[in-house]
Amino acid sequence: MPVQAIASAAADEPGTGPLSWAHPLAAVAARNCQKHSTTLPQLIGGVACSPCWDDALVADYLFAAEHGLPLALEVDPSYVDTVAVDRAVRGEALELTELERAEVRRRLGQIRDRRNRSYQYVCSRAAAARREVGR
Repeated sequence: MPVQAIASAAADEPGTGPLSWAHPLAAVAARNCQKHSTTLPQLIGGVACSPCWDDALVADYLFAAEHGLPLALEVDPSYVDTVAVDRAVRGEALELTELERAEVRRRLGQIRDRRNRSYQYVCSRAAAARREVGR
């Protein structure tokens, strides 16, 4: 009868389990850990020590409970993060959804079109806008 060997990953191996850099609170836990750490502690998921993960998770839970927010959020596929789009237009390298990338392309196209127009056209449009406000 064949025997199957199951090799498990070490518990402290970075990137394993739910508490890794893929977790939404990983940056918070890592920042908490950097504040207090003078020696290299045992990092869970290669991110932060156990007390720092606990602090981040409990603070998130308490904030959600105090403000009546749901603990599990459903992702809206049509949501566009305008702050991320603004930052991307300014040149920051960010992870964006397809809709956000399309919005960045649209805004950059508008900027390009605006800059390629003649000075006289832009001035006449600005003057027309001032006249409309004055009425």
